[in-house]
Amino acid sequence: MRLAVVLLTLCALVGAAFWLFGAPAPPPALIAGLPDDGMRGAPCPAGTLQEERARMKRGVSPPAAFGRKLRENFPLGSDAAALEALLTAQGFETFPPCPNDESVFGARWLSRRWGDPDAYVFWRANDNGKLTFLDGQVSRTR
Repeated sequence: MRLAVVLLTLCALVGAAFWLFGAPAPPPALIAGLPDDGMRGAPCPAGTLQEERARMKRGVSPPAAFGRKLRENFPLGSDAAALEALLTAQGFETFPPCPNDESVFGARWLSRRWGDPDAYVFWRANDNGKLTFLDGQVSRTR
C-alpha cells in the first residue's frame, strides 16, 4: 500500500513538472540527423603562448558536418542577420564565445534531454553585415 502511494505521488510530481515547465524541446531541425563532431572549441585567438603551442600540436581538425551544412545554407558573403534570424527561430541563444575577441559571435542550443545533442555556431561579419567566417559543431558529450 505504501509503495502504491509513493508511486502515485511520484507520478503526480512528474506530471506537475511537465505541466509547469512543459516537455523539453526536441533538437532543432537544423541539427537533426547530424553526427557528433565533438567539442572543437570557439574560433578564438589563443589567449596564451602555451595555448597557441597546444593548438599547433593538435593540428588542423577535419571540418564538422554542422559547419559544412551552415556554409551550404549561408555561404560567406551572405547576410549575417538571416543566419541570426534562423538560429533564433530554431531556439538558439546568442552568447559571447571569445573573451579576447569581440568580433566573433556565437549561438548555442543546449538540450534539456539526456542523449540529445548540443549545438554551437560561431561567425564573424564585416561592417556591412556580411558573413566572413561561419562554423558550427554538434556535441553529444555531457
